[in-house]
Amino acid sequence: MNIKDVKTAFKIADVVLDKQHKQNHIKIDYLSELTDEKGNKTEKNILRDDAGRVYIIAVDGVIKKIGGSQSKGGIKATLSFYQSAMQGGPSLRSYGIHLLIKEAIEKGKKVEIYLITSKSVRAFVKGLFSEERKNTNVFKEMEDKCKEDYKKIEGDFPEWNYQERAVPWPKNIHESYVKFLTKRVKRR
Repeated sequence: MNIKDVKTAFKIADVVLDKQHKQNHIKIDYLSELTDEKGNKTEKNILRDDAGRVYIIAVDGVIKKIGGSQSKGGIKATLSFYQSAMQGGPSLRSYGIHLLIKEAIEKGKKVEIYLITSKSVRAFVKGLFSEERKNTNVFKEMEDKCKEDYKKIEGDFPEWNYQERAVPWPKNIHESYVKFLTKRVKRR
């Protein structure tokens, strides 16, 4: 599916090779001016908004990954896991997506990131002893809806949504990840 067919997302960044960092290979280059899916100018603080969000990674306009997050720090915090995946203790997902993006860029492909936001809704939220009415976000439902919409048209989930597709990561990425973790443990 092509990103231009999506009606609810707007572009927030390009991903480029990071030539200044020794470990990480990619850098997320956020747009200096943002416009939402309707073409209206959007404030850059949306990148740090804690509301749940769905992000889409597209390569040469083709959707490769649909993900969602509600992490503190907004979409910038969410995407930082991909950008810094060659250091620390990344998940296989973060590490693998980092390498897939790097490979695409090295082949001359354009990698872009799009965002879908939603407004908070008032709902009753139960705790252990009571419930209270508060603002909440339906990001998980939004993420699932995006993936369902994609699958309905394409017959499966996006190529880089390995978990949802129930397929293993490419052998070279999995082996590289195991070597990375082994080297990391030996350094301790």
